[in-house]
Amino acid sequence: MFKYIRSFIGKLFPENIQMVIIIFLSNFFWKLRKYFLSVVIDYPNEFLINWENIKKSSSQDKERNFTIYQVINLHNEIFKDKETGVIEFGVDRGGTITTISNFVKPKTKIYALDSFGVYSDDIKKNVSNFDEHYKGSYKPFTKQTRFKNFNYKDLETSLSEPLLKKNCSIKIICCYFPDSLNDDDIKELSSTRYSFVHFDFDLYLPTLEAIKFILTKLEKNAILLFDDYNFLNQEGVKAAVLESEINIKRSIQTQGGQLICFT
Repeated sequence: MFKYIRSFIGKLFPENIQMVIIIFLSNFFWKLRKYFLSVVIDYPNEFLINWENIKKSSSQDKERNFTIYQVINLHNEIFKDKETGVIEFGVDRGGTITTISNFVKPKTKIYALDSFGVYSDDIKKNVSNFDEHYKGSYKPFTKQTRFKNFNYKDLETSLSEPLLKKNCSIKIICCYFPDSLNDDDIKELSSTRYSFVHFDFDLYLPTLEAIKFILTKLEKNAILLFDDYNFLNQEGVKAAVLESEINIKRSIQTQGGQLICFT
């Protein structure tokens, strides 16, 4: 039923309105669930401050972003004395990469990749059978809709200064992964060992390609987080994970639909 509701929303509304409706419904049902179960989450003040700053630019709800926050803190404990890399596949307008940047440990190289509306035609052409529900209703975000008045270089600049104080760096790359990555970026990304990876490409083929690319470049005990693993409207993410060499038995599924894998 929820799949058809999402498809209906996709057919009826333009892209920018779709996101507003989906986030509203997500927050509404989360509040209902917490009310009936009498669940109260004790959010740290630093997370709440961060959430207030990013919530308008984030495609996540509060609970999923809190999962990112918690996993990054766990990651920091595991790798606190080591120089490592962190990478995000799927940036949108920068909500999660801002959370990651704000709370990541010192001595971390951060990379973030997204098409930022530039490669919408490539995305549309590569919707697979696993993403069948997107066909006819799914419209990749474009420069004229989701990314209107957004510049990923401005995001990179705003995050760089506080990261430098922690001896960290960030590079945001506009591409359709992996097809439009240039040789220099491939070389740079391939020379880094990653301790945390956030997957948020939404669709089957880009997610599978990202997994294949990263699995040989992981630190021991690295953490992988898939944002849309159990989303009914994004079944390609789960299909990509199950087809890959990831050991699903070393993972946790969250109530927010995410999958956290421990290597």
